Amino acid sequence: MKRIHCVILASGVAISATSAYASGFMVRENSAEGLAMAFAGGASRADEAATVFNNPAGMAFLTGTQTEIGGVAVFPSIHFEGNATIGPLPGGTPIPGDNSRNGGQFAFIPHAYAKIDINNRWQAGIAFTVPFGNTVDYSEAWSGRYVNIKTAALTFDINPNVSFKVTDHLAIAAGFSAQYLKLDLSSRIPQFLIFSSPGMPDGGFLLRIHSWDWGWNVGVLGEPWAGARVGITYRSAVDHSTEGTLDFNSDTSPLLGLTSGSATTNLPMPASTTGSITQTFGAFTVSADVQFNQWHTFKTITVVSPGNPNFVFNEGYRDSWLFSIGAQYHFNDKWTVRGGFGFDESPVVDAFRDTGVPDKDRYMISIGTTYQWAPGFAVDFGYAHYFAAGHATMNESVNAIEPITGAVFLNGRYDNHLDYVGISFRTTL
Repeated sequence: MKRIHCVILASGVAISATSAYASGFMVRENSAEGLAMAFAGGASRADEAATVFNNPAGMAFLTGTQTEIGGVAVFPSIHFEGNATIGPLPGGTPIPGDNSRNGGQFAFIPHAYAKIDINNRWQAGIAFTVPFGNTVDYSEAWSGRYVNIKTAALTFDINPNVSFKVTDHLAIAAGFSAQYLKLDLSSRIPQFLIFSSPGMPDGGFLLRIHSWDWGWNVGVLGEPWAGARVGITYRSAVDHSTEGTLDFNSDTSPLLGLTSGSATTNLPMPASTTGSITQTFGAFTVSADVQFNQWHTFKTITVVSPGNPNFVFNEGYRDSWLFSIGAQYHFNDKWTVRGGFGFDESPVVDAFRDTGVPDKDRYMISIGTTYQWAPGFAVDFGYAHYFAAGHATMNESVNAIEPITGAVFLNGRYDNHLDYVGISFRTTL
């Protein structure tokens, strides 16, 4: 029990300084082994404590008290190529801008898990994860400053679960999530256009909102034939009713009638369903996953701040799919190697892409290893490279138009890729 308390404390410390950029803004990088498998088998392998989150029914197939703690470092490369113009192309007047900065920011995604046996049928576990997150921070001189400068979203999820082993080959599980969400969003206001005064400084705003809300999850895991595990898990949507502040900088003219004050909005995090299969052939294991994410609820986000007009963000997300396959080979009692490949469909569509999540469908390639350095103690390493299936463009998006005057148009495309490095420490008692 003391070891479980240490896991909880460590996860609380780590979460205080983290955020991440992910497909849409869903974060699946919740263990080094899962990262190295491109998430294949997350709902069916049941060979690490991370199953508490990925499919808690897998707890029934883990022996003893187990803990896992670690994190994934994110190295994003997000570069915009283009410019902003007053008026649409081809006749628009260019606005000076510096697009040399990498909009992607380094981030660290922590994870922690603990699982115990209540008896030979019942198990309990708890997961601490970051299921959604995003940090994109451009310079204040970049071309799209009147559309967006910074988007920083963070969630922290506390997810206790219980599982029940119905038979020696079938288990079911359920749990709930207490989820915290925080969002910071900033942008500039082109007052030189509004007041026809070329030397007038830009106005600007900073939106800061947060909330705690609730969700739930269920899972099933079975062994239908020798060496096989098949799992399915469902995680509910979490509808965040956020509150916070909307602040305008000191250069924002009072003639605009904008006032700093409280702000509220609803931010729905999507439900997801995952189907997974793992087949073992001696020392060799193959896994595959299919995940369906119900992003269609993330359509129009309206920020309400008394005394100001409503701020409306048109996101227009679609439902999306993840497909992945991975394999691992146990060389001996000390070493295991693994790798994976996946395709992650983005919920972002060309017509509603925004600079806060300049996303595109992506491919994932990953590798990793486990070293069992002592009985009951192991360390996992994982590396993955994600690259976009084409260039994300702003040219067709309604969010490329500055919303207050409607006169500034952002034109161009992104060149994006991401690298992830993960480590997890595991214990079994």
